[in-house]
Amino acid sequence: MTSKAEPLARWLLSKSNKGCLPRTLQRYQWAGERTIQALGEANRTINPERWTTEDGVWLRRRFHDDPWQLWVVGDLARFHGSRAFLEIGLPHRGPPRHVRWMTEGTARAVFALTRADPKLRMIALLGLGQGLRRIEWIRLRVTDFDLGGNRLLVRGKGRGRPKLAWTTLHPAVPEALRDYLRIRAQIVRRFLRQAPVASVPEELFIHISDGRLRPYGIGGMDRWVFQIERKLADRGIHVKLSSHMFRRSAATFLEQALLRSPEASRDGVYRTLQGFLRHENLATTMKYLEADPSLQERAMEAFAQALPWDGTAGASVPVEESRVAASRPDSAGRTARRP
Repeated sequence: MTSKAEPLARWLLSKSNKGCLPRTLQRYQWAGERTIQALGEANRTINPERWTTEDGVWLRRRFHDDPWQLWVVGDLARFHGSRAFLEIGLPHRGPPRHVRWMTEGTARAVFALTRADPKLRMIALLGLGQGLRRIEWIRLRVTDFDLGGNRLLVRGKGRGRPKLAWTTLHPAVPEALRDYLRIRAQIVRRFLRQAPVASVPEELFIHISDGRLRPYGIGGMDRWVFQIERKLADRGIHVKLSSHMFRRSAATFLEQALLRSPEASRDGVYRTLQGFLRHENLATTMKYLEADPSLQERAMEAFAQALPWDGTAGASVPVEESRVAASRPDSAGRTARRP
């Protein structure tokens, strides 16, 4: 490894350890290499630890205030202790570039394409049916499923001691779980024939690696999501999937289902969604929900009927409003006489 690549490689390794997708790491690497090349051609230091405010200003001009490129460079600088971009500031990153929700058609295709694969079907149901995070997929244990009580123990965020919370099982999960457990049992039996005294992990998702039974990590989960994405692409549905897209889409579909209920109250719907996503703050829940285009169209149609936008229909002033106007003082302070 060359000295030029070492700072970039250490930063990329930290991103990988935090669970960045391989595609994202490739984009980060490209942005970092582009930055180092530009600095080298300008006879400036390529070591992020030595970047100054002048280097930051120069890079802003060099990349024409591109928010994404400068955000990546700024993160690289902060990782190595440089305050250059903290002092000059970064341009606003703008709205997200990628779709964060699935359409209903895509969700239906996901379930149709994963029907014959118990592993992928469990992933689809845990994401779209239960709204679980990727780390919660990884931490799931076989004993966390209480089929008799129709509930699931979720081991949520938190490094040392994750938050524990019970949630109601989606009706389709028990059957999919039984199908997957049969596949899991086959893997365990095949391994124990070679190593009868070996231990079996408690985690739900396990595989054989380096002569041991191991639970899947972030990379394994991402590969399963990519398999679903590839199956969709084979059917002509091109969408960039991520584990969190499953969770966001689950919240949106549940919201639409609850709002269609004639007995639903607005407060009850969103409190239910908050419990489904296990958020402490309702404001966080609202960020997960997609704006329904059809609902926006109906609202705009109703708005169009509220005022005489073309200056013709309904242009006359209501009687009550004319009386209020007649009682107001004019510019000279006199009150208009009523007719």
